[in-house]
Amino acid sequence: MYGSLLDALESGTTLVTANNRFARTLRHAYEDRQCSAGAVVWRTPDVLSWSAWLRRLWTEARLQGLIPAENLLLGDTSAAELWQLCISADADFTSESVWRSPGSHQARLARQSWQTLNEWEALAASEWAQPDLSPDQQAWLRWAGRYRDRCTRAGWTDSDSLPGLLAKTAGLVAVIKTPLLFAGFDEWSPAKLRLRTVLAEAGCSITLTDRDSCAPQPVGRPCADQFAEIRQAAAWAHGQLQTNPVAAVGVVVPDLASRAAAIERCFLDVLAPGWRVTGIPPDLPLNLSYGPPLASSPMIHSALAILAATRGRMAFDELSLLVRSAWLRGSAHEAAARARLELELRSQLRAQIAPREVLALCAKDTPELAAVLTALINFDSHWRCRASVWVSKIVGLLGETGWPGRQKLDSHAWQTLRAWHELLAEFGASDAVLGELDWGAALAIVRRLAQQQVFQTEGAARGIQVMGVLEAAGHRFDHLWVCGMAREQWPPSSRPDPFIPLNLQRRLHMPRSSPAEMLERAARLTARLLEAAPSIVVSWPVSVEGEMQQPSPLLGLLPVQDESPPLPELWNELQFNAACMEHCTDDHPPAWPANERVRGGVRVLNLQAVSPLNAFIEKRLGAFSMDEPATGISPRLRGTLTHFVLEQLYRQAASKQRIQAMGPDERMTAIRRLLQERVEGMPGFDNAYMRQLVAIEIEQQTSRIERFVRIDLERPEFDDVRTEEQFDVQLGALRLRVKLDRSDRLADGSRVIIDYKTGGADRRSWNPARPGDLQLPLYATTVFPDAAAICFARLSPQGVGYDGVGEVGTGINGVRVPGRRNNVEVKYLQPDTDQVIESWDELKAAWQRLLLDLAAQFTAGDFRLDPLNPDSGRGQFAVLSRIYDTDVPPLEAEA
Repeated sequence: MYGSLLDALESGTTLVTANNRFARTLRHAYEDRQCSAGAVVWRTPDVLSWSAWLRRLWTEARLQGLIPAENLLLGDTSAAELWQLCISADADFTSESVWRSPGSHQARLARQSWQTLNEWEALAASEWAQPDLSPDQQAWLRWAGRYRDRCTRAGWTDSDSLPGLLAKTAGLVAVIKTPLLFAGFDEWSPAKLRLRTVLAEAGCSITLTDRDSCAPQPVGRPCADQFAEIRQAAAWAHGQLQTNPVAAVGVVVPDLASRAAAIERCFLDVLAPGWRVTGIPPDLPLNLSYGPPLASSPMIHSALAILAATRGRMAFDELSLLVRSAWLRGSAHEAAARARLELELRSQLRAQIAPREVLALCAKDTPELAAVLTALINFDSHWRCRASVWVSKIVGLLGETGWPGRQKLDSHAWQTLRAWHELLAEFGASDAVLGELDWGAALAIVRRLAQQQVFQTEGAARGIQVMGVLEAAGHRFDHLWVCGMAREQWPPSSRPDPFIPLNLQRRLHMPRSSPAEMLERAARLTARLLEAAPSIVVSWPVSVEGEMQQPSPLLGLLPVQDESPPLPELWNELQFNAACMEHCTDDHPPAWPANERVRGGVRVLNLQAVSPLNAFIEKRLGAFSMDEPATGISPRLRGTLTHFVLEQLYRQAASKQRIQAMGPDERMTAIRRLLQERVEGMPGFDNAYMRQLVAIEIEQQTSRIERFVRIDLERPEFDDVRTEEQFDVQLGALRLRVKLDRSDRLADGSRVIIDYKTGGADRRSWNPARPGDLQLPLYATTVFPDAAAICFARLSPQGVGYDGVGEVGTGINGVRVPGRRNNVEVKYLQPDTDQVIESWDELKAAWQRLLLDLAAQFTAGDFRLDPLNPDSGRGQFAVLSRIYDTDVPPLEAEA
């Protein structure tokens, strides 16, 4: 395999390949040959990709004076940023007539058009002068003109222009000392062909490789769908390696880029079934020729988060990850303390937070984190510097934070770190293009480069090679499987470049310009693939998203294998099938210790009523679900403000007469003052945006609370208002400590129990037959058994007022009487029956029985998942409830 190419390398020939992938494959093949021959040392083979060879030619020509020394070859980063600048400077860029897309994406597409036009030598084609150019094409002409002018004035050349520039360089053949061999080129664009022709006419020895004849025997194999196709290909490839561990096995997937993650998971499931548990083996014989963006790597994501934190406030999720990052100094021995700090931050429920605020909460047990945050806060970013200076500052800052940590880096981490340093080096080399930048612009460019750079670690050089059609150019295999050869998928549809006139694209047969061109190209690629190995399997999915597929006509007549070998079982299937039925004794939880108080007050009864499972998890195991930070004023904060103001207001004026004596203006002033006093003591409101939100919230709350007070003044006389009063309650063996929002004494001496609600509240949650919120029923049966009513006091944007249930004669608008009257006022039912509760006393008795039952269930260790409420076992507690191991469907599915 590759015998003639390796012979040429041994003779000193320079081998130029169509892509980096093929160059790397040939280097490994050359090393294998030398090792097999017993060589200890050998000369490095001169094998380069086309782009690397062009850059070497340019460098050597410049050193020999064939190209002016003042000329500068732009790196890919510099060229991309120059396109970005040229597009951003276009006055018509925001016009509706121009194709709309994000600027960086626009620059990438515009540069691709520039590359295509250079390849096909069509920058000066007559079609550019036609009057009916689209707005997109007119915009591209302006951008390209500005780009070309900038390059001409500064003496810059980009890699896309190198073939044309080198073809015009007199004496270029003098820098080529060895014969040239070109391998893996399916087609020669005009610019490539011109350079090759110029070198050949100047006397350079040039050879083109032809495809070796290997007597291929391709067979077709239909597969049920795309997933089954990839899984069968993975199983087949694994079988080939088991038969011959040193075989070169290839799997070609035309749409690899769009399905890379799913395809990789499928191959890992077959090659290393337990990889989700044990990790990916380092010596796994698999190389996938596509990778995710560099920014998605956890290591690089943490570096970008460190840099972003220097800007001050950032999203809570990002700062939360940074606090818990394993890539910072001290992350190992401060892990527990940092986790506690993160929980404290999360309890404040702010969508944005600044490192300075986190530093204020750092305790003495997180000194390393405090040092990291101090470095972020003190980072000197108030300058305009060149990119190279910012790079040195970035490296220095990351060093101060200890990034990337002290843990031992494996091969993947080292390659990731190297890619990051190369990215910074490319950014630092862009001084000439970018000039001086402020820190915000520099950070935005670094982040964009990391998001655009596709990073692929150098996997196994041997074993299974999974690649796209173009990456497979020139490769030879012992066994090859070609996927996706359905008529509806291959040849792919044409996709003309919107920036280049269509008649120009079709006249020069540019890539993807027409169905005919795509058919011709696909036929050429298919012929090459069907000769790339002596053993070839060509597959296609029979069905894609319910639509039936047929094999591509480009395959010709192939013998078809309709029967596929059995697929290997996946790891989860192996585990399930290997399991045997076990009989376990009932491991019932121990009873709750008698008279021991449960933390959290009445919440334990609410949980027990809705989901015994969650009551046990939260109150027996001590687990809790973490809330998501809110943007602006969170519902919890809104409720805190309302409760605080009403508590203070009714402590100062604990009766209707005293409230009435205050007067509207005095009340409004007092309410506004209390709100402002409470807000000033809360963290996170020191920026202008939050201060504006707080000002709006104070005005709304002031108006809402005053409306509620006016409703109170319409009630009959009441006094002895008690707020935020604590009580110890005993229910059987269960002891609770509860705190009432408020209770009023009525004229007859009875009391009304009130609970403030700034969000949703429904008195149906008090129904003994289907309880949900038992806080007020508990107060009415244990704390104040002579209570005349319980009610919610609503103070929400949806309305202000009372909503409750009680006996006749309370005089409170919104408090209804249970049972049937002329109409059904409050229809509460006895548990497990259809019997309507007819009176207030009967309702309290039902609550008393219910509360005792719930307390008894909890203290006995009830750990049931309520089949009528299965969704309570999902979410963050699913790992404990194991809801997904059961057959219980979600409620919406049942409906």
